[in-house]
Amino acid sequence: MLEDVVLSRVDWLVLQDIIRKYFRVSTIVMFCQCEVFYEGRASSRASEARRLVIIKEDGTLLIHEGVGVEPVNWQPNALITSKVGENHFELVAVRSRPKEVVKVFIKDKPDVIICKLGSGKFSIRGTEEDLINYVAQNPSVIEEGAKLVAREFATPHGRVDVILRSSNDELIIVECKRGVADLDAVHQLIRYVEYYRELGIKVRGVIASPSITPQALKLLQKNSLGYVKLQIT
Repeated sequence: MLEDVVLSRVDWLVLQDIIRKYFRVSTIVMFCQCEVFYEGRASSRASEARRLVIIKEDGTLLIHEGVGVEPVNWQPNALITSKVGENHFELVAVRSRPKEVVKVFIKDKPDVIICKLGSGKFSIRGTEEDLINYVAQNPSVIEEGAKLVAREFATPHGRVDVILRSSNDELIIVECKRGVADLDAVHQLIRYVEYYRELGIKVRGVIASPSITPQALKLLQKNSLGYVKLQIT
């Protein structure tokens, strides 16, 4: 097993070699002065600042700043390449479906950590997170033949709990509630579904919860959305 490696002020050519050698082998952590660009369903730019850049073993790219729990930008399961420019080191993370590109322009010699991280058994009881985990691990409880696409996926309207793909290639947006699903839950699901439809994506919506109010169920049916009664202990 690879022991943790800590390097200070890494030269860009050395950094390029590290990424080639350890991408999808180890977790690579960089502390660097950088600028970040995103192109995909929208576009964004994060101006130059010192940030934490993480490349996980599954190809996930995370870029964090000094406050908050959310990354300023991220790219799941990406193909990551790099090149040395005249005035910067360019890190490019590409996701093919949907087509999205995150570019990180590193302006200084970063401090780098290369390490192997493990996965342990993680159990939460009695929370909404537990329900989300269950649906993500058992998509057939929502629809037979469905496959997991993503979980807790960020959109302009909030984080979608679970995204599945049906056997006929439709996306299924799942809003999970640990208790009684109400009108607020249905309105949230409608916002997610409308967002993906505006992108030209064929999509359906489902609420998964132990119970639902009559008004919420009526609004679901009015909008051709589904309900799955689901309770875990």
